[in-house]
Amino acid sequence: MPSARLFAAPAARLAAAIAAGILTVSLIAGVVRVLPLFLASGVPLRLAPVLARGIAGVSLETALFLAPPIAWALAASRLVDRGEARALFAVGVRPLRVIASGWPATLAVAAAAALAAAVWGRQASAPGRALRDLLAEARTACTSAPPPAAADVPLLGVSWVCLAGEPPRVIGQAPVGAGAFAATAIVVSDDLRSLDATDLEILVPAVEGRPEARIHAAAASIRGIAPVGRASNLAVVPRALLLAVSATALSAVAGGLALALGIRSRATAFALGAAGPAAALLVFSALERAPSPAAAYLGVPAAGLAALLAAAAFARRLGRAA
Repeated sequence: MPSARLFAAPAARLAAAIAAGILTVSLIAGVVRVLPLFLASGVPLRLAPVLARGIAGVSLETALFLAPPIAWALAASRLVDRGEARALFAVGVRPLRVIASGWPATLAVAAAAALAAAVWGRQASAPGRALRDLLAEARTACTSAPPPAAADVPLLGVSWVCLAGEPPRVIGQAPVGAGAFAATAIVVSDDLRSLDATDLEILVPAVEGRPEARIHAAAASIRGIAPVGRASNLAVVPRALLLAVSATALSAVAGGLALALGIRSRATAFALGAAGPAAALLVFSALERAPSPAAAYLGVPAAGLAALLAAAAFARRLGRAA
């Protein structure tokens, strides 16, 4: 079997470099997306670490899924361009054995992808945890400021109001029906479909033929509300396994195809390596936008492999035309 230095080490270095580049771009895009939230005067800066966790989690997951197949294809292309692949083939070493020689790097890729998916998957499967953290940080910011003070909570559309001699109260639009509410505490569920409130007061404004109404409850639970976001359909462990196995399989196939087709061009190898994970992520994102059974997620690696084969066929045709 070829030395690990021939394929595994360059592939691992490329994967690390590409992942760092994708992570940087993704982090910048995430910061630009949430920056308008912090330009609002009522949003305290202490909420930034909570939102940063989400940005970092999804960015790392994406980077460690996209980078390995691209790196494997580029590393294989390098072997072809330098003539090492032809020399190996001449002595009976097949592309599969070359790819298999990179098992240490493949194992590292699978572990890194699984870890990143697990870290972000914990929040993706229970987005209510992040919103509870936002509520807690905003309350702390409100109580820390001299009264009267207020602190807005982005995403939820509520605000903490702190007046002298009174407990902090969170106010906002009523979650069901028209009107506004105030409470000394609210707790959202992990899936964002319910909330519990303490010392809840709901104000229903007057309309034609109906006077203003006020509803008060020492404790209330509201179920079946429209969530402000979606929880992932997959639990943490299945999500981690799916993305780790998919990234590993796509990396091996991308590298093997680049070797088998004799791809020398770095641009072609990059496009070949990117096709699979890009298609897989598109399918994964589509499944996450609506309730989907776990079996449907088998389409994620299937879509990635189909895109890889289509890209390989296109690259082969280009090679013949050239």
